[in-house]
Amino acid sequence: MSAYGVHPTRYGNLNNEQLYSMFRESTYGRLGESEKLDLLQETVNRDALEKGEIGAPEVRFADLPANESGNAVNGVINVNRDMAVNGVQSFEYNGQTIQHLIGAYNVESLNTVLHENIHCLQEQVIDGTITIEDAQKNAEYQANSFTTSAVLQDGKYQFGSQYLTGETANGYYCYYFQSTERDAFYGAEEKTAAILNGLIEKYGTEPSFEAYAKSVEATGYQATERAAIERFQNLNFERDINQILQNQYFGTNVQVDKNTETAVKAEMIATHKSLQQQITQMNNLPEKEDVKMSFGPNKPVSLEEYQEFQETQGMQDTAGVGTNEGIQFVESNGVHTDTNAVDAAGVSTTDTGAIDSGVDGGGVGDDGVDNDGDGLDGGMDI
Repeated sequence: MSAYGVHPTRYGNLNNEQLYSMFRESTYGRLGESEKLDLLQETVNRDALEKGEIGAPEVRFADLPANESGNAVNGVINVNRDMAVNGVQSFEYNGQTIQHLIGAYNVESLNTVLHENIHCLQEQVIDGTITIEDAQKNAEYQANSFTTSAVLQDGKYQFGSQYLTGETANGYYCYYFQSTERDAFYGAEEKTAAILNGLIEKYGTEPSFEAYAKSVEATGYQATERAAIERFQNLNFERDINQILQNQYFGTNVQVDKNTETAVKAEMIATHKSLQQQITQMNNLPEKEDVKMSFGPNKPVSLEEYQEFQETQGMQDTAGVGTNEGIQFVESNGVHTDTNAVDAAGVSTTDTGAIDSGVDGGGVGDDGVDNDGDGLDGGMDI
């Protein structure tokens, strides 16, 4: 059942300037858990109204993995309680609980709910609840939901996911620049910057603002785009990724860079395989749960450090993502759609094995994100 609706808060009578001033570290740090929740909810209420969503998502605190700052599904935005309330990342290592302080947790919390609400907007676009004038963006979103298509790779067909979770050596960039995540990262980064600039203009800067800005400079949208272009040697990398997904979804044949196409198709196959494994695991539980896919977890970490985090924790970027039988998926933001009708005949569902993305990995492992904690909402909602 969808949680979109009216969610009143104690801060409904404040103007925007008064509301956003509560994200200053001197104020945010003094708020109790319920006050922080109301602040994030009121921020989402206004953002949803501004974006033209039908109703606003409900914001909740949840006990999420340390590398996941938030997710969204069916009109619910789940925010990592450790991060948003306590300003820490907690994880188990060698039998001990390790806590990493997040210096800019006030800004990270703001960025997270803005990121996730963009996914909620996308959910309503994909399921037809609302319409947008941008036909190109609408097509990109439709081709980037949790649906399945038959991918022709190395002379045979295999099932591939239209949403990419970052499973291959170059998967982080495929994940980051697919249309749903591209717009969530960029849009949240832009609005967070605008809010902070307004606060700085009135109150001056503060350490958390500076830490966040430094992280954006190092690992934000523009920095990640430069890295992707260099890695793939393709100036049109972002455009090509989303055209490849549209070619798959709509059956078109618009020309794209071949190396990028090979990498994206490998990522589609690897993602589908990973999701199927998760379905199997869910079906083997004593009590099955109706769990839907959510848009990629939004990780407040950097590329290299998240790789190290994965190695020590044995965690995948798809942590906390599940599905039910029938393969109706809702991604971290919860875009829920039926799978494409694909004729299973002639489609290989066997183990894809080690998938070569076709792009020199340069020693970078699976979709890393920066785990310094004081930086940008830089990863999968993750």
